[in-house]
Amino acid sequence: MSTPEAQNVEKLRDYLRFATTDLRDTRKRLADLEDRAHEPIAVVGTGCRYPGGVRSSAELWKLVAEGGDAVGEFPAERGWDVETLYDPDPDSQGTTYASGGGFYRDAAKFDAGFFSISPREALAMDPQQRLLLEIAWEAFENAGIDPMSMRGEAAGVFVGGGFSDYGGPMQSAPEGVEGHLVTGKAGSVLSGRIAYTLGLEGPAVTVDTACSSSLVAVHLAVQALRRGECTAALAGGVTVMSTPAVLIEFSRQRGVAADGRCKAFANAADGMGLAEGAGVVLLERLSDAVAKGRRVLAVIRGSAINQDGASNGLSAPSGPAQRRVIRRALADARLTPAEVDVVEAHGTGTELGDPIEAQALLATYGQARAGAPLWLGSVKSNIGHAQAASGVAGILKMVEALRHRELPKTLHVDAPSPHIDWASGEVELLTEARPWPAADRPRRAGVSSFGVSGTNAHVILEEAPEHTDVAPARSTSVVPWVLSAKTSSALRARAGQLAGLDADPADIGFSLATTRTVLDQRAVVFGGSRDELRRGLTALAAGEPDPAVVEGVPSATGGVVFVFPGQGSQWTGMGKELLGSSPVFAARMRECADALKSFVDWDLLDVLSDEIELRRVDVVQPALWAVMVSLASVWRAHGVEPAAVIGHSQGEIAAACVAGALSLEDAALVVAMRSRELASLAGAGGMVSVAASAAVVNERIAGTGLSLAAANGAASSVVSGTPEALDDLLAGCAADGIRARRVPVDYASHSGQVEAIEERLLEVLEPVRPRAGELPFYSTVTGRPADTSQLDAGYWYCNLRQTVEFEQATRALLADGHRVFVECSPHAVLTTAVQETAGDLDVVAVGSLRRDDGGQERLLRSVAEAFVRGVPVDWSAAFDGANVVPLPTYPFEGEHYWLPATTAVADLGSAGLTAAGHPLLGAAVELPDDGGFLFTGRLSARSHPWLAEHTVHGTVLLVGTAFVELALHGAAEAGCAEVEELALEAPLVLPRDVAVQIHLTVGAPAEDGRRAIALHSRPEDDPLAEWTRHAAGFAAPGDSSPASGLVVWPPSDAEPVQLDDVYGRAAERGFGYGPVFQGLRAVWRRGDEVFAEVALPRDQHSEAARYGVHPALLDAALHAIALGSLNTEGTGRLPFSWTGVRLHAAGATALRVRLVRSGEETLSVEVADSSGSPVAAVDALVSRPVVPGQVRTARRSGPLFRVDWVPATGPAEPLDAEFVPVASGDVREVLGGVLAQVQASLDEERRLAFVTSGDDIAVAAAWGLVRSAQAEHPDRFVLIDLEHPDDPIPALPVGEDQISVRNGQIWVPRLAPVPAEPVEPKAFDGSVLITGGTGTLGRLVAGHLARQGARRLVLVSRRGYAAPGAADVVSGLTELGVEVTVVASDVADRAQLAEVLAAVPDLSAVIHTAGALDDGVVETLTPERIDAVLRAKVDAALHLDELTRDRELSAFVLFSSAAGTFGTPGQGNYAAANACLDALARRRRAAGLPAQSLAWGLWADTSELTGTLGRTGQDRLRRNGSRAFTAEDGLAAFDLAVASGEPVLVPVQLDPAALRPRADQVVPPLLRGLVRTPVRRSAAGGDASLRRQLAGLTPDERDRVLLTLVRAQAAAVLGHAGPGVIEPGRGFLDLGFDSLTAVELRNRLQTATGLRLPATLVFDHPTATALAAFLAERFGTDGTPAFAPALAELGRLENLLSPFAGDDTARAAITLRLKDFLSRWSDTTAVDDIDTASDDELFGVLDELRIP
Repeated sequence: MSTPEAQNVEKLRDYLRFATTDLRDTRKRLADLEDRAHEPIAVVGTGCRYPGGVRSSAELWKLVAEGGDAVGEFPAERGWDVETLYDPDPDSQGTTYASGGGFYRDAAKFDAGFFSISPREALAMDPQQRLLLEIAWEAFENAGIDPMSMRGEAAGVFVGGGFSDYGGPMQSAPEGVEGHLVTGKAGSVLSGRIAYTLGLEGPAVTVDTACSSSLVAVHLAVQALRRGECTAALAGGVTVMSTPAVLIEFSRQRGVAADGRCKAFANAADGMGLAEGAGVVLLERLSDAVAKGRRVLAVIRGSAINQDGASNGLSAPSGPAQRRVIRRALADARLTPAEVDVVEAHGTGTELGDPIEAQALLATYGQARAGAPLWLGSVKSNIGHAQAASGVAGILKMVEALRHRELPKTLHVDAPSPHIDWASGEVELLTEARPWPAADRPRRAGVSSFGVSGTNAHVILEEAPEHTDVAPARSTSVVPWVLSAKTSSALRARAGQLAGLDADPADIGFSLATTRTVLDQRAVVFGGSRDELRRGLTALAAGEPDPAVVEGVPSATGGVVFVFPGQGSQWTGMGKELLGSSPVFAARMRECADALKSFVDWDLLDVLSDEIELRRVDVVQPALWAVMVSLASVWRAHGVEPAAVIGHSQGEIAAACVAGALSLEDAALVVAMRSRELASLAGAGGMVSVAASAAVVNERIAGTGLSLAAANGAASSVVSGTPEALDDLLAGCAADGIRARRVPVDYASHSGQVEAIEERLLEVLEPVRPRAGELPFYSTVTGRPADTSQLDAGYWYCNLRQTVEFEQATRALLADGHRVFVECSPHAVLTTAVQETAGDLDVVAVGSLRRDDGGQERLLRSVAEAFVRGVPVDWSAAFDGANVVPLPTYPFEGEHYWLPATTAVADLGSAGLTAAGHPLLGAAVELPDDGGFLFTGRLSARSHPWLAEHTVHGTVLLVGTAFVELALHGAAEAGCAEVEELALEAPLVLPRDVAVQIHLTVGAPAEDGRRAIALHSRPEDDPLAEWTRHAAGFAAPGDSSPASGLVVWPPSDAEPVQLDDVYGRAAERGFGYGPVFQGLRAVWRRGDEVFAEVALPRDQHSEAARYGVHPALLDAALHAIALGSLNTEGTGRLPFSWTGVRLHAAGATALRVRLVRSGEETLSVEVADSSGSPVAAVDALVSRPVVPGQVRTARRSGPLFRVDWVPATGPAEPLDAEFVPVASGDVREVLGGVLAQVQASLDEERRLAFVTSGDDIAVAAAWGLVRSAQAEHPDRFVLIDLEHPDDPIPALPVGEDQISVRNGQIWVPRLAPVPAEPVEPKAFDGSVLITGGTGTLGRLVAGHLARQGARRLVLVSRRGYAAPGAADVVSGLTELGVEVTVVASDVADRAQLAEVLAAVPDLSAVIHTAGALDDGVVETLTPERIDAVLRAKVDAALHLDELTRDRELSAFVLFSSAAGTFGTPGQGNYAAANACLDALARRRRAAGLPAQSLAWGLWADTSELTGTLGRTGQDRLRRNGSRAFTAEDGLAAFDLAVASGEPVLVPVQLDPAALRPRADQVVPPLLRGLVRTPVRRSAAGGDASLRRQLAGLTPDERDRVLLTLVRAQAAAVLGHAGPGVIEPGRGFLDLGFDSLTAVELRNRLQTATGLRLPATLVFDHPTATALAAFLAERFGTDGTPAFAPALAELGRLENLLSPFAGDDTARAAITLRLKDFLSRWSDTTAVDDIDTASDDELFGVLDELRIP
């Protein structure tokens, strides 16, 4: 027994052992953590787009290795005004002095359909997102990874992206893209959309550190991989210059090179050349990449990022920070500077940045290099500075340099920069390409990127580790190349890509099968050599059939059914070839042979080639069983797993075995014993196959002793019986023309003869032990699914005795949703029967082998036939030992998507106009004299390029349908629904280089509501030219009820007409039509009727939404005239007059058209959308020969308005408010009292009505204050002005909050435009006194008057010469020859002002611009704050009025503010003061004195009055429709106002774009005279008469109409040209729908159908077919009652009566009529009930009669 001391020693030893072990483990864990923190990261894939047409890293390498220069001219396809963008003057505003840049020319192209993105959403998407989606896909493919295999993986996305102004501000985006703009433009979605599309579930981060963004993104990806946050990561960046804004901005900073090229580190460096592009790398941990067998392109050893911090400037580079980031990256890589060979520099070519960067490199990498310099280069010299995508471009360049072991040269280096101390270290420029020799370590490169934000990044790359060569693939006799694509054209392009590959065919085939996503358009090309494969690819690329190509489109649904036939598919040698080429087949055959050994005396593998032996039933049936079971294993080895099985006769044994219901041994027992016993019947019978149904055959064999052996299909049966009876059957069938043939067997299975072996068969099969199968077993004994545990001896006897119910069992499979049938047999004998039974159902039925064609190639072709129809296949089984090799990436089919450039809208407000709301018109104005309208526009080939595509004899003419479109728009704006008549009097020529101004006039309404319409034009460059009238006619209120439409399409009895190069023939006749006008798609003829389909190109779809009917689309509709022999154009004629033109729906992109001859040169035209709903109608269209005409142009007016009081219209209601009288008096006292009432009412939640009488200054001040209170607190305050204080207060007109009552008439204020012709500026002979003369507005007015000839100016202000800038003002005015006096005086002080005036004896004009602000909401105002504002504005004005009354003034101008007119929120005191000025001007004019008050809107020049407004306040004013005056526009408005003679004017810049949307909302009362609500039309597709249309159709026609409706509306929502692209069975989500577009589709269908539909409609019914069926159910179209039209008429009656529900008189009269009608309609009981019914009950009856 040990002592306590010994025990303690032992415990201590145990502890030390534990501590030592734990310490060793801890050290290992720490080392592992340290290693993981520095783990190398593999670059396994790349994708990019860069200038020079670069679409891959290989192409980028080709560009730099060849010294390519990708800098070029500005892009012409983005809507930039490239002709005016360039200006060599670096100070020229809005231009750049750079002559070009590095542009990716295909930035607008995108394969939206590939990513299931609708055209509408694609158009709204930033092109940066679109490029990233494509290159992300390519990066995975480049890495040999099926992109969709990453779905659900923890893969990250790290994207660098910066500023994007694609499409301009969201609020100015064109119609049709709303709902997609937030995600389309958001920077966060740059990464998020990739993750969403590919299903990546790791981090998704967008980084914006300006130029360093993409390198920072790579660094973050590296860190995330090392920390285990993701298993793989996409990292990179993107920049697309959607507008030239960045070019312009850096030009103002003198930061760009004049020639657009980066001359990195060169003596010639003169700035950066801006560029764009996109690039990504796919990263994995190196250990993971090696384990997965990836091709490693390069390795990231280390990276680092940092910030300049408080350096020498925000955007200036910091040398110390750059040195720090380099050292940190080296530390992260565990390397020394000398272990890096080359640096791909930031190298932008700026005089400031390059020297700083070079010195940082010299100080780090340039030291202690032992004679081996650091080489320095920059890819920016090749492509320019790609901004957020520049860093990853450097990575891609150096990855390729590492792989090619070459250092490419840097361009544009005339000599190394003298601003760099090159001698301070060992760094040399790569002025020539150099080989990159091997060393005793891996080649390495650094890549730098520095952001203008101050964020720096550095990454260190290392060449990929050496990899061992993989053994070549085992050669096979034939190789399948599996191709797939989203579209057939892309599939052909894919074939073309592969034709030039030189790698091993098996490797290519394996790579195609395992590294590419399987898409819908599929083909498999077979070949035993490269040449054979190329021939097949060439045929596929050309769209030509070829025996080596299997092609198809998936249609397979439901599970796969393995089909096993009975005897008859055998042939000598079956399976022998496959035994040698398919290990799976051979192994399973050997297992079958072993299972049969106990029951047969022959060898399975031997008898396959023995023709004699195979004639024996007891040999052929077991052999067939073995082959079928083995073929099933081969299909499974190729990934085709059955969901059910079916067997025919003895084929059921193989089916039961494959389903797991019988063991292999039991199945062998059944097939061997069954066939042995069957042999005993040999010679006594036979079988005949008859091409007829079972019913027909049963009738024919009745009473003959024959039996129906098998019912295989609708026209396939088998009969068994005695030879003699079968001979008679054959003879009878031949006589009746029924095809029949004898089956080569000498026994009669499935007949009564089998009963002879029943007892013996039950005995020998008794040992069989069936079990529950793994797969459903569809029994051909019962014709339905069977319980496989019951497949005992008795079942197998029935299997041989009973009729084979193959057709019935097949129908059961079809009913359960199975549509794919794979026949596992040496020759297909049942596929035809399956297809016959399926009838119209789309099924896939394929065999396995064919007679005398039983090798691997035949089997793979069968697999291919299933694959191209949609059956999932694992093709890797077809390749033994093959390797993954690089392949071309997917051939995206880029279509043009670019939001149209918005032409800068003219300053319509300064012209007194509003926006016209039409793309061919700019402005609209209502004519004050007669209520007519004038619409103006500017047309040119540049602003509307598509117009130039319509030429006649080489001259561009405005297409005739454009006149109609303009007339329809003008009519609608004037409240007319019809263009009753329009004659085209002279063609409108559009010069190619000159714009044309147009005027559309809509005259005053006549008594019948008709208005005259005319369109004039003149060339913009000839303002003296006369106006030419091109079209004239009349608009009328008209009947806007649409016709029934063109629902049944195409007409069933119309004959198709070949298009036959219609546009080529038109060109020969002198009529030129460009792509936009070539819309004719199909034509039909029926007597004097011609039907046509026309469509716009996709790039015009967004524009179409802005038109009633796009003129090119309507013109294309008329092109069918010539084809249909209703010829006008064939004789050189064009449309001349239009009669009865009505527009029912707007914005269509595709049309159905019906043209009917109604005279020698006259046609009627009916136009519908792609669902058949009415769009437009023309009662008569007459043509005439082309007559050349002249063109001319227009005038403008100023931004002047006044407040007119107009009679109130509409309903009124008693005013529920507390009335507060406001009497005249002292301004301050009156305002104090009103303010107190306002503030008290707000505390007590009372509504007040302030009642005044008269227009003195104090009352005006009260109105100004209350107007601001109204703006701050809507519906709380009312202003009423009575003629006499004791007049009764009338009811308040609905929607009004300011009224005046005179002679019992209620008047309301409306802002109205004031026409003002430009005049010669007013000249002032004497002195002009300007108060506030040294302030902003005072200075502007003083300078303006000086330039107009004023000789003496007196500038008065509180500080006089002491005011900031006063001396400069005086100097400038003096230089203009003006005598200037500056006086310091408080004009609110009467005595001081009198002294000033006394010193100006020749005073001729007073301009009062002085003022003060003290803004605050009404609750915060005080009498003191009111007083401060009144002093400068009101007191001074009153003193000026009083003190100048005895002077002979030519002008007395008060600068008021629109705040007093509109009631600006937060400016109650200021509004009150300015309202005083307006009242003072009116008082002076009433007294015969000169006076004018100008209530100015916002001025852009900051002043003491606007400086406190702030951006928020300015934005609020802009949103409310007010834009700021520039100095030039404001002073021009000043001249117009002074010349107008009006006492009070409101010069304000109203923004039509901001005002116009109010037409659908609540328009402020003051603006209701300016904003009209035009005739509103539904979107194309709406049709209230749909129910009536359906009622007259057959059920099939109705289903077709509803499906077309759904497809058409879905196409419209997604932005497609027509319903054809909406596949009926394809899921809405796959088509590109999301929650927003789903709701839009629901809304459209609700409008079109009148049904109330759920918001989840698209998700509950996810295909067009399902949705149409749901609509049919809701409509009840399967049993529409005969009285449905009557119910519809009752619905119309209800709508007709609803307006009179509140009219007691009308209600009583109508009720009597209804009672009378119902009493005659109903029986006696009903009459009694109705007689006692109340009015409400009667109207309730009407409610119940609504159609559901």
